[in-house]
Amino acid sequence: RRGVDFINDTVLLFHEIYVSSTCEMVTELVQYIEDDVRINKLTAEGLLAGISLDTKNFAFKTGVRTFEAAAYLRSRGADNDLIKMIMATDFDKYKKANEIVLNAKMVLPGIALGVGLKHQKYDNIATAKAADTLLDMAGITAAFAITQHTNGYISISARSRNGFNVQTIMEQMGGGGHFNNAATQIYEKYIDEVQEDLIEILKERENEK
Repeated sequence: RRGVDFINDTVLLFHEIYVSSTCEMVTELVQYIEDDVRINKLTAEGLLAGISLDTKNFAFKTGVRTFEAAAYLRSRGADNDLIKMIMATDFDKYKKANEIVLNAKMVLPGIALGVGLKHQKYDNIATAKAADTLLDMAGITAAFAITQHTNGYISISARSRNGFNVQTIMEQMGGGGHFNNAATQIYEKYIDEVQEDLIEILKERENEK
């Protein structure tokens, strides 16, 4: 969806909600203007890494165009092994993400909520990784991870599938994002308060069905 800060009157507008990522869109544009622009190996690897990240290694929100873009980038020298090294998870961050997952519970049918340890602070990567991990489990339609961020605020990462819209839920809590991938930052509240607010919103959504 177009946000409130959407730029109007642009020279070129390429707004496509069905692509996997901005990197896929950039790759498509490059292919159209290839006579004037040829990307090097490093640029191709950066674009392919972006597509791999946003599609969770081509398992999420992929289409024919996604694989065509990836094939083009491979033809320009992008190295899959190098991309795997770039995207490898740091051991300590993986342990922190698992703390959140191990502290998770089912708050409603198909909805999992993981909460960080109260004495611990987490960065964006650990919180997002926890939400991703919860969503990969069988029977989970939506996953939320709530943590105390290293910068002091409360952070929520939300992930979903099968038509569950986490964007609107995060918007209710002052954040935003995309249909299946959204987040928010909340100031001047304790983590328990934020958890209660989120559960209340989820219950209201369930009652509206």
